[in-house]
Formats: sequence, structure tokens, C-alpha cells
Amino acid sequence: METKKIKQDQLDRLIDANRKFRDLKFNIADAEINFERLKVQKSQLMANIEIAAHDLSSVQEEIYNEYGDVQVNLQTGEFN
Repeated sequence: METKKIKQDQLDRLIDANRKFRDLKFNIADAEINFERLKVQKSQLMANIEIAAHDLSSVQEEIYNEYGDVQVNLQTGEFN
């Protein structure tokens, strides 16, 4: 029985198209994984900024209670 084959140029194009399709699927998967990682990182950063905002507010309140409503030079500590 004779083996049936497609033409070589058709096989080459089929292989190339399949490779491009597969590579694009992998790229989409990588992008999705990176996106999920960025969402987790953003969530962690948002939690950290809430803590930092609370810490800043606490120090500002302490300074206000001790010195009143002043503007502090962050490099020298002087205030007016």
C-alpha cells in the first residue's frame, strides 16, 4: 500500500503555522501568569501603603500634639 503525503511546501507551512500558534499560546500563558503575579504584588503594596500611612499619621499626630500645627523641615528637623 502506498503512503500518502502532503506536498513538502504544505508540510513546511503547516509546521510553521503550528509553531507560531503554539508559541503565541505559550506567550499568552506567560502574560497571564505575570499579570496574576503583578496583582498579588499590587495587593501586597496596597497593604504596605496602608501601614505606612498609619505610621505617618501617628507621627504627625504626635508632633501636632507636642508642637501644634507646624511645618517641619524633613532634612533638619526645624519647624516654623
